[in-house]
Amino acid sequence: MTEDKKHKANPTLQAALESLFGTSLGEGASVISLPGGSRLFSTGDESDHLYLLRSGRLGAFRHDEDHDELSLIGIIRPGEPVGEMSLIAGTPHTATVMALRDSDLLAMPREDFFRAIDTHPELLMALSRKMIERARRDIPAVTPNVFAFFAVCERPIHPMVERIATQVRALGYKVAVLDKGFHGTTPEAFSRIEAENDYVLHVAEKHESHWRLLSSRQVDQVFLVADGSEKPDLWQTEGEKSLLHRAPDLILSYENRGDRGTIPGRTRSWLDAIKPTRWFHIGREDVSDLSRIARVVCGHSVGVVFSGGGARAFAQIGALLALREAHIPIDFVCGSSMGAILASTIALEWDNDEIDVRLRDAFVDTSPLDDITFPFIAMTSGKKVDERLEKHFGEAMIEDLALPYFCLSSNLTSGVLKVHKTGRLREALRASISLPGVMPPVVEDGQVLVDGAVMRSFPATMMRNTHLGTVIGVDVTRARGLDPRALSTRHVSAWFARGEWRRGPPIVSVMMRSATITTAADLAQSRAATDLLIIPEPDGVEIRDWKAYDRAVENGYQTTVETLAQLDSPVTTLRKMGRSVHPNIPAFTPDDTSYVDEASKPPARAAKPAPKTVKPAPKAQSK
Repeated sequence: MTEDKKHKANPTLQAALESLFGTSLGEGASVISLPGGSRLFSTGDESDHLYLLRSGRLGAFRHDEDHDELSLIGIIRPGEPVGEMSLIAGTPHTATVMALRDSDLLAMPREDFFRAIDTHPELLMALSRKMIERARRDIPAVTPNVFAFFAVCERPIHPMVERIATQVRALGYKVAVLDKGFHGTTPEAFSRIEAENDYVLHVAEKHESHWRLLSSRQVDQVFLVADGSEKPDLWQTEGEKSLLHRAPDLILSYENRGDRGTIPGRTRSWLDAIKPTRWFHIGREDVSDLSRIARVVCGHSVGVVFSGGGARAFAQIGALLALREAHIPIDFVCGSSMGAILASTIALEWDNDEIDVRLRDAFVDTSPLDDITFPFIAMTSGKKVDERLEKHFGEAMIEDLALPYFCLSSNLTSGVLKVHKTGRLREALRASISLPGVMPPVVEDGQVLVDGAVMRSFPATMMRNTHLGTVIGVDVTRARGLDPRALSTRHVSAWFARGEWRRGPPIVSVMMRSATITTAADLAQSRAATDLLIIPEPDGVEIRDWKAYDRAVENGYQTTVETLAQLDSPVTTLRKMGRSVHPNIPAFTPDDTSYVDEASKPPARAAKPAPKTVKPAPKAQSK
């Protein structure tokens, strides 16, 4: 059942509101006309009216401090109330409400509203039900379903949008594509087209200015489509932005995107010109890329989040192998600390073999932390890590990665998270893994940056605000401390003789755990932001145990296979269907000592490594 049909099937609140505004008490209501892009009220404004949307569409936004931007939290359609929560509670507005398109509302003053509910208690009950419904939802009750694709390049984009529509239909939805032939269509006709389809895609070429102007006031969200090999026309892009009431998404299209994970284009110049919320690199005829845009449009996109955890994070490689084996698409990816490195391998589109070879070379074959130095700033010089990051990530820029990607570092100068969405990848990774005391911090623009896990080891909540689709979390963080046996100094000579010093002395574990300690409450909040939660438990793998690679990978693979076996619906629909799969996690107790340093344990039998024959199916698509 479509959102429109669900809305019409429950007219109780709408009938009560129309009855209220139609009584003598409603005579004091005023009519407000909001052009698309204008604000009805902002977060923190005093609540002094109850509003009823008569026509058009409004969006409710909340400021996302992590990304420093407004994030859509709900869409309001005709017949629905606006501002009722703050009015009844007597508090300032907690969200910003803007007109997504030209809208008309009725506004009833606070005093008239409270007089009305004295004589119409059914209205208060109906409003209360609506408030509870909105409060319980963690995704917009009504998601965007009308999108515009506006060309900012000479090349026609209509064929590409038709291909995206084909992929939307493959997901089981009815979609209409509207071009300049619909110029002059009445608002009533547009509403009828929307009611008859699950999704509507408007498409306008570069010079179709009159159709663009009309179309921009009829849609929920805009994609600007550019030729990624061209330079932006600054005059043209400024003209485009003047038509839009919120930051658009940007699609950089290519004749042939190629097989590698970075794009030899002009991304940075387009970002500076457009300042988009998100950006996507696609091949114009690449089914895999066009399917990704279709999933983003329909709320079927999949974002994967990787946590920090030192060597334990190798388990996330096994999780990736299992996800690829199951043909689960990945559309967005992020991570913190070691999770940032693993996430970048996906954004770079490395296959399983390349991930295995490169990470073994960088972290397993020889220790990345054995360049011990006088601890004036840190225990190690960080030169070995710098060399390995340069060797494997080169000059790749985050904005040029094939998939939308971000990673985190912690800003010790300002005390806030630093979100790396642009810039040189290896420099962002260096900041994200710079554990205080273990590696020297990174100084960037006068700011001191250290490991992202210091402030947030598992950024699932940030991924959830990035898109409306499923969030998969692979988390190896733990809300428990070190086992005291890991700190034994009784066998220091044997410790040197066995070469254990190469992975760093036990003090490294102390500093790593001290810098990235996670409380049970913080961990629970982050994990709750996922729709599919995978928690590998690589027993006996300590955070600096780089040689335990195979054991950790195998554990992550098996855990993910077992977790996926619990699903009864496609991964791509979990968030849209309001379903989640979280394992039963035993409560943490303070005397839990299962986290043991390998140096204090007898040698374990080598586990069977994850199968190297597992290959991703890059063109496969899961509904």
